[in-house]
Order: sequence, then structure tokens, then C-alpha cells
Amino acid sequence: MIKRDQTTVEKYKKALVAMAMPVLFFSSLAYADIGDAMVLCKHNKTVRTLRVETGSDSKCKAIYTKQGVDQTIGSSGDVNTCSEVIAGVRKTLEEAKWNCRDVKEARSSTVISVE
Repeated sequence: MIKRDQTTVEKYKKALVAMAMPVLFFSSLAYADIGDAMVLCKHNKTVRTLRVETGSDSKCKAIYTKQGVDQTIGSSGDVNTCSEVIAGVRKTLEEAKWNCRDVKEARSSTVISVE
């Protein structure tokens, strides 16, 4: 009986390690120090986000998120141009009584249940 319990414990340990490794790996990728490149705007309980994403080719995209759906609202080879697009949309939202703030960092995490 003890041998079987030890085997079960070993299986659970292996399963836990197998699940923890991707979480640890991807959580470091999910952390992004994005400086002033992301803006969070709220009005009542409605939220909008604005961000600049830069690709490996140094081209950027200005992205507006509404109801969880990303929309590219501008793109350029110059990050300053994408930032100007974001600043313009932010100004428009603030003029419409939205409260916007810069987000200095973004983190994402995933919860995994073990049965």
C-alpha cells in the first residue's frame, strides 16, 4: 500500500512540475515594462486601453481596445508617430469626460487548478 501511495505522490509531483514550468516561463514573457506606451481610460464602469506595440522590424502599431477587442488605429516606422496617435485619442476621450492614466507596467497571469 505504501509503494502505491509513493507512486501516486511521484505522479502528482511530475504533473505539478509539468504545469508549473510553462507558467513560470510565460509569466516572464507576459511581464512588459512599457513605460508611457499604455494608457488606461475609464468612464463609469467602461474601460478602454490605448497602447503602442513595436515589432521586431521596429515598426509600431497604435492599438485601441474596446470591450476586449483590439483595433489597430495607426501604424508607422516611427514610434513617436504611434505615440502621437495614442495621445490624440486620449485627448478626445478626456474631453468627453473619460479619466485616463498612464500604465507603467502590465502583468498577466493564469490560474491553473489541479484536480
